[in-house]
Amino acid sequence: MIGERLRKYWRLAATAAFGLFVFFLVLVLTLPYGRLKDYLVVLAEQQGYDVEVKSQGPALGLGIRLKDVIVATRPAGGGKPTRIVIPVAKVRWSLLGALSGRKTFQVSANVFGGDVDVESSRSKTESALHVAATAIDLSELPWVKAAINLPLFGKLEVKLDEKMPGLRAAATVGSLTWTCSACALGDGKAKLIIRDNPLLAEGLGLPKIRLGDFVGRVAIDKGVGRLQGVQSKSPDGELFVEGEIKLNDSLASSSLDLYVRFKLSDALLKSSEKLRTIMEIAAAGGKRPDGLYGFRISGPLNHLGAPVWTKTSPFGAPASGPKPLAARAVAAPAALPPAPAPAPATPPVIIQSSAPAAPPPSAPPPPPPPPAPSAGFDPRIDNPPVEEEQPAPAPAPAAPEPTPAAPAAPPPAATPPAPGPTPPAPNEPAVPKPVER
Repeated sequence: MIGERLRKYWRLAATAAFGLFVFFLVLVLTLPYGRLKDYLVVLAEQQGYDVEVKSQGPALGLGIRLKDVIVATRPAGGGKPTRIVIPVAKVRWSLLGALSGRKTFQVSANVFGGDVDVESSRSKTESALHVAATAIDLSELPWVKAAINLPLFGKLEVKLDEKMPGLRAAATVGSLTWTCSACALGDGKAKLIIRDNPLLAEGLGLPKIRLGDFVGRVAIDKGVGRLQGVQSKSPDGELFVEGEIKLNDSLASSSLDLYVRFKLSDALLKSSEKLRTIMEIAAAGGKRPDGLYGFRISGPLNHLGAPVWTKTSPFGAPASGPKPLAARAVAAPAALPPAPAPAPATPPVIIQSSAPAAPPPSAPPPPPPPPAPSAGFDPRIDNPPVEEEQPAPAPAPAAPEPTPAAPAAPPPAATPPAPGPTPPAPNEPAVPKPVER
């Protein structure tokens, strides 16, 4: 009975799975990809881009595969548009997300010599964006070359995570990090062109400048992104960037305010006379006390202003140079602990010895003692105790004198010794007296 019921459930599950497979297969094969392509083109036009797609087809899953995509910008003022060529791009969307009221799209493309993956989700209350780019060739980025006419070299990795509560750019939170490996600016042939600067409007020939590893992070809070740890160091010089970017609903109209500090090596300055001349001219307004040059650049992203040389950073960077080593080395000595009070000196102790003391080498030999009596020999009389010399004690509070030790008893003898004079007191010097016969 149980086995019959299990087989029945299994047949129902297999039939449902097969039906879903056939449904998705027919949907993928019969989906009007041409209409989907037109829909994507209209979305791009609403964002200010012109898109051309040569061919389209199904992608793995629920999505569309586009080949030979050309994206062109619409510059204001009738300038030359920037064109981006994408060999292959895939666009997928989540059916489950659509059923739950949240539109989720995934875009992956082979562009700029690397891979870019973008995931965007949007609901009625908020939106989220995640971007991961790897192995991007900077020499294929068109925006930098269009701005300063100088090529960039190096491999770039970027990661962006941001959320927009309330669908307002002023409430955006998230972070942006990047790493550029073996970056370099210029090729020694192209000229630096800044149209708003009279000195650089006609172009300045620069040698290839190695930037090294250029890293940084932008912390985004309430629509304001603040730069953190943006720097690079190489044999050709040093570079530090600080500032912030204020996001608007249109990314091109977002405002940027940066302060750049840099220093070029002596070898690089010697290789270019024009570059050395520019640095000498900029020293009056931009050379800081720490030896670095500083300039400020601000404005909207689609129309940045000309760099302005300034020694002071508006974001709190120290304008003074590092302190000399000698000044840092000299420091106030630490307070020494108070010296302990001197301990009271111990009063001298008089040591009595029953053994004969050796005379000092400089003293003359003592006279021979008188002959000992026949009754016996008393060492206390013939060899009186000698007081040992002690160093003079330090002045100390008076203390009671210790009780002198009692003289040692004479060794027992079979025959008592003859009566003699009374031995001297311990504290009085002993004077030998002749023995009465």
